Amino acid sequence: MIYKNLRFKADPFSYDLEFDDRITLVGGDSGIGKTVLYEMLEDIRLTDGYKAIRLFNYKSDDFLEAIKQCRNSFIVIDNADCLINDDVRRFINFELSNQYMLFLRNCDGLNVSDKSFKVLNGYGMTFV
Repeated sequence: MIYKNLRFKADPFSYDLEFDDRITLVGGDSGIGKTVLYEMLEDIRLTDGYKAIRLFNYKSDDFLEAIKQCRNSFIVIDNADCLINDDVRRFINFELSNQYMLFLRNCDGLNVSDKSFKVLNGYGMTFV
């Protein structure tokens, strides 16, 4: 795994994200802060300790080609239900050098385990 933990502060919140699997699916109620977390990751990926983070969302150009270029990366996809197709699912399942955090509701076709599912809560923004 690229990261076992991501810990950082973005006032007024502290983020303490622990990962138990190569693929992490992030759920949570609407408005709880999933996209805010994604935006925070945009900032911290510019620091030395988090250079392996690669971010994708609906604004990403040539998403399929861009993700296929990623190796040894921590790939984060916001609104993944809109972006992921069968080709991307295959890439995620078989490109084992990457770690994934997917803001996704439908995990069909992904090789996930019971450790893959995390829910973002609004109390300190920790996975539970």
